Amino acid sequence: MSVFLSSGEASGDHYTANVARALREAGYGGRLWGMGGGESRRADMDVLWDGERLQLLGLAEVVSSIPSIWALGREIVRQVLRERPDCVVVADSPDFHMRLISWLRHDGYQGKIFYISPPSVWAWRSGRADDLRRNVDECLPLFRFEHEYLLSRGCRSYWKGYPMLEEFSRENIRRSLPDKLSSDEKLVAILPGSRRSEIKYLLPTFEQCASVLATRGWHPVFSVAPGLNGAVRESMLARFKNSGVDYYEGPGRELLAAAACAIGASGTVTVESLLLDRYMVVAYRLNALSALIGRFVLKTRRFAMANILAGTDMFPELIQGAATKENILEYALQWLEGGEEHRAAVVKLMEDTRRTLGETGVYQAWAGRIMEAAA
Repeated sequence: MSVFLSSGEASGDHYTANVARALREAGYGGRLWGMGGGESRRADMDVLWDGERLQLLGLAEVVSSIPSIWALGREIVRQVLRERPDCVVVADSPDFHMRLISWLRHDGYQGKIFYISPPSVWAWRSGRADDLRRNVDECLPLFRFEHEYLLSRGCRSYWKGYPMLEEFSRENIRRSLPDKLSSDEKLVAILPGSRRSEIKYLLPTFEQCASVLATRGWHPVFSVAPGLNGAVRESMLARFKNSGVDYYEGPGRELLAAAACAIGASGTVTVESLLLDRYMVVAYRLNALSALIGRFVLKTRRFAMANILAGTDMFPELIQGAATKENILEYALQWLEGGEEHRAAVVKLMEDTRRTLGETGVYQAWAGRIMEAAA
């Protein structure tokens, strides 16, 4: 009796780790094993493969890593077919997990398959909905509009709410920060991301922004994401220590909770910013090939999930050539040093958008459905 769980990115590792905890709390006594990161290990999951091997960004990066991803996938398939777990639960990382699921079905795996945070078929590569319908027993999307789209394409889907809704109490999160940060009214959180490619393309520009903000009396603090690849993490820390900038090694949400404003890479953090009622300037930069491909295949004008949920440009989005020091600072300083009228309108929009995020108890609901399938 066992459940196989698999995640690559930091957000997926968070989801599967919390599902593992919820399964134990619900009384599941079988083995929990698979691929994951630090959070999954701390949740007492038997991690056989390190999920950081999938921390890629952009189509070109994925293409260059196809041989190693292919070999990893085949190794996992062989192990799953040997172990025959009651259920397979995957999260995020669609370029890897869609192929893994397809191989498992093709090679004879008959157990239930769940997909937490399935591919954004509403935004691009809508044909993947056919594969989800064919191979996945139940999708577990994060947002209502994703759930409704999946149902419209004939996929089996379940939605209760955004899973991190219950995790975000600004005052509780701030208590984890050192006093000098939690009480700093001039703090600006700078979040360069959790993938090495994000850091490569955004960090130099963010450092330039931090320098200007410091001269204007603000206190920029860089987040060093806990889920970072070890070598990338050490490189960042050495860089910050050499330049003398302030940084924080805990979860980015803790820095966000105390910040007057945030500047960061697009991703889950935009929804965290929304949950914490924190304004964010969102930047996104890929290599030239990935950006060119994305221009032709993306079906949505907005890329920050907080803005997609709001249905408008609640947070400024600066992509590719627009992600410059000048543009980032213009929006950040408009918020930090501008008029109250602008801030009040955005605060109201954030409040309205948070109401669309559903109910709490999501991990427990997911665990219940997985246990039912396993039984």
